[in-house]
Amino acid sequence: MQTAPLAEEGLRFWYPGRFGVKKAPESFRKKLLALHPDLDATWHPIKERWLIWYKRPRIKNPHSPGWLLLFVVEDSAGDFVPLDARTLALVYKQSGFTWGSGKQYWARIEEEMLRDRAKADADREGTLEDVGSDRWDHTKIQVSMRGHSNGSKFAQHHAGD
Repeated sequence: MQTAPLAEEGLRFWYPGRFGVKKAPESFRKKLLALHPDLDATWHPIKERWLIWYKRPRIKNPHSPGWLLLFVVEDSAGDFVPLDARTLALVYKQSGFTWGSGKQYWARIEEEMLRDRAKADADREGTLEDVGSDRWDHTKIQVSMRGHSNGSKFAQHHAGD
């Protein structure tokens, strides 16, 4: 029989308002607060990762009331990353200060997706042309007039005896 995971294993359990939560070092929190006064960072002791939070009083989630989890501080492979300039850059990149609004942020994301898709399509077409062009050239009827008085190899081959 499988049991439900403990609430402590979830990411949202370790929000900044919970009693006993370990917060980021004060030097990093000052830099984070300089970006926006409603940001904070906490430590997830089970997953051993830093969590970046945004204070949103309207959020009524029972696991993290008043807080929105922005992201887990880790690299794309899921490995630990310390709190440093990369984290601050990611927070800034996701902020409204960078893009003006959520709509502009998502427009930029869509633009990047379309650009990446166009590049992938172009790469695929290039590969198909590289592989397919040799096959295409091989299937063409070839005319060779050198040393033959009767015309093409095709005509000679199909002329019969």
